[in-house]
This record gives sequence, C-alpha cells and structure tokens, in this order.
Amino acid sequence: MRFSEKSFEVRFCAALSAAAMPFVRNPQWIGMTQAQERMTGIDTMLRIGGRLQVFQFKAKQNDKFKLDKSQWRCLSGVARRHPKSTYYIFPEAEDVKTAASVRCLLEHSWCVPAARIGPAFRSAAHSATLSLCATSKALIRRRPVSSIAAKSACAEFGCFCPSAGTTIVYTRQRDDGASVHFSAGGAEGTRSSEPPSTVDMFGAGIPLGDAPRDGDDRRTIQSASQFEEMLGEGAEKDLGPGLFGLFFPSK
Repeated sequence: MRFSEKSFEVRFCAALSAAAMPFVRNPQWIGMTQAQERMTGIDTMLRIGGRLQVFQFKAKQNDKFKLDKSQWRCLSGVARRHPKSTYYIFPEAEDVKTAASVRCLLEHSWCVPAARIGPAFRSAAHSATLSLCATSKALIRRRPVSSIAAKSACAEFGCFCPSAGTTIVYTRQRDDGASVHFSAGGAEGTRSSEPPSTVDMFGAGIPLGDAPRDGDDRRTIQSASQFEEMLGEGAEKDLGPGLFGLFFPSK
C-alpha cells in the first residue's frame, strides 16, 4: 500500500510534536483545507509559543516527487521574509510497510527550505519532478541534471533517539533555544560521548504578534490578514474568513 501524503503528514506531525514536548507542552498544529493548500502550497503550520513554522509535505509515487511551481512561488515569498520558517518535507518510504519499519520517522524524512527549491524548476515549466538520494543527501532533477541539498528532519530540528539504556537530559538556553544530552546507561551526571543535539524549533519561524522581540528586529505578524498578504495578491479574499487559528492564545 502506498505511503500517502496524508499518512506521512500525520505521522510527521506526531513525531515532531513528541520531539517538542519536553520544551513546550502544547505545540499547536494548524491544518489547511484542500482548497487553501492548492492555492498557498501550505499543508500544515506548527505554532510553538509566538512563532510559526510552515510545512509542505510531498509523497513519493513511482520513486518521484512532483512539485507545483505556483505553490513554490507562494512558499518562497514567505521564506524570503522569514528565513528558517518554511520547509518542504519528503519521506524516504514509498509504501506503508517500509514507513512502519523505521525506528524514527524524522531520521528518514528529508527537509529542504522553500527558498532552495527554485533550481528544481525550468524557466517555462509549471511543475518539477525530483527523486531523492538519501545517501547523497540531495533531491535530484534528471533533465537537465541538477541537485538540491537536503537534511534529515533530525539534522534540521534535533534528534531524540538515544540508544537503549540512556537517560535524556534537556537544557533550555537563554536565546530560547534548547539542547539535548544523553546520560550513558542512565547514570545521573554521566554524559555519553554523543554530542548534544540542538533543537532548532526555538527562535526560528515567523514571529507572531505575541512573540518575544529580544534581539529580533523582524516585524511580527499581528493578524490573519497580514499573514495572508504574504501569500500573494487576492489571498485574503480567496482564503475566506481568514486564518484566525494562527492567533489563538499561546498559553
């Protein structure tokens, strides 16, 4: 059975929520309707505190991924204003059995910032077809040949898979980041030789109206209308009553 885009999306959201839980007890996912997704290219958004991460998920079919250029233009527009906020996510697995066999879905999901996807499209093309080479950590376009560097989701957002018998120690940092250490054999105070894993979900993303402003001179998004303005001309009208879910209380 094919590993559908919706199945991949649900499992990825669950895995990333589990990774965020030690630091944020209430990560909030916001889903788009099918009509909104077709227009904006956004599948889901993750709100952690006052910041927003945007995701577009792609499922593999016949070992290929198909990308829509109009959606990419919209996503890259958001990414230009807010770096480290907008990502394409690709699974290694094409079928459900393979996807279920891996220990960590994040380790086997590949992440590319929307701003880097541009070379996938030929100038007059409305879509692009790519394949994934996990060993090369890249998405490949066959004709003409080009490649786009990719990272595993673990490398981008942090790894939470210690070996058996270890204890995880979490540390919050002053800059609203976080790091993870593994205590070997569960012995308190004993650190393993594994380097700390930095969680990159804090201090990144699109700052919303109630986001901390220390050291951040980017203009925060104060309303759904302002967010929709980033998605292109007419987006506010086409998206109907507005993405009010972005602005519900973060606590």
